[in-house]
Amino acid sequence: MKKTLKLTRIFPFILALTLFVSCDLDDDNPIIEAPATNLIEVAKGNAELSNLVAALDRAGLTDTFEGTTNFTIIAPNNAAFTTFLATAGFSSLEEVPVATLQELLKYHVLENSVQASLLSGLQKNYVATLADGPTTANLVLYFDATDGVRFNGAATVITPDVLASNGIIHIVDEVIALPTLETFIATDDNFKELDTAIDVVSPNSELDEALEAEGPITIFAPDVMAFESLLDTNPDWNFSSDIPEDLLISVLSHHVVSGNILAEDIDGGQTVMSLEGDDLLFTNIGGALELTDGNGNAGIQIAVTNIQASNGVIHLIDTVLLPNTTN
Repeated sequence: MKKTLKLTRIFPFILALTLFVSCDLDDDNPIIEAPATNLIEVAKGNAELSNLVAALDRAGLTDTFEGTTNFTIIAPNNAAFTTFLATAGFSSLEEVPVATLQELLKYHVLENSVQASLLSGLQKNYVATLADGPTTANLVLYFDATDGVRFNGAATVITPDVLASNGIIHIVDEVIALPTLETFIATDDNFKELDTAIDVVSPNSELDEALEAEGPITIFAPDVMAFESLLDTNPDWNFSSDIPEDLLISVLSHHVVSGNILAEDIDGGQTVMSLEGDDLLFTNIGGALELTDGNGNAGIQIAVTNIQASNGVIHLIDTVLLPNTTN
């Protein structure tokens, strides 16, 4: 039976936050004054964060969080660090390379003070961290705050809004790994149908491996409604698995480009070759980027840009790109 469910677009945006510390976002409630102790002092006073304190010290990041600049630390508790070390094959924090530890810890830090109530109000979104991406953009975190707060589908906030003089600590139950493209495609609801389609072709395609490989690559990722529209073009297509496999591989490969291409690096009139082999053409309409695919379909909107992972970047689009292929 043909699908009739029409899915709602859930376009996210990368948050740039400048906030103040208060009990919540309601102006009628009194503002809670931040304590005199800084983030490091607060962490040292919490028995569950002794491993985090040791990790920050080994990584040479302690001074960063003792100043007046506001940060939000997503703080793995001691049990989370114990699990991380065992899983990674380290017997202690001293065995973790300093550079590795630095980037991992910076991935748990946001600029400014970000309250749990703000995340809950936004429900699902991305926020930039201090960790470096492959080029100039910092890595982002995906959060789902529809029922509590969860980061990248893995770490859950167990104690929110621990206040300090220079920011906020949210204690979580897991060390959050640096994200790959697969992390976001598998976690973000916008990419549910794309994730399914990649799984369908995985036995005969290297696309799923590319999402975890070193890269970097750029993916123009269709949202759920884009796939719904594609399925509606053929009465025999109810699911992505109904599309002939060779065609589906060709279509999916047409969304992948070599390199970490940020939106600000794309010029109107520029073309890039997709993994499938056909070119993608970019146009700049009043400052908004649009795509023309290999089949000549123009006006495809790039709705969200620069979802930065460790091995590449995702740009969310509203239409499935078609290569120069006769269906």
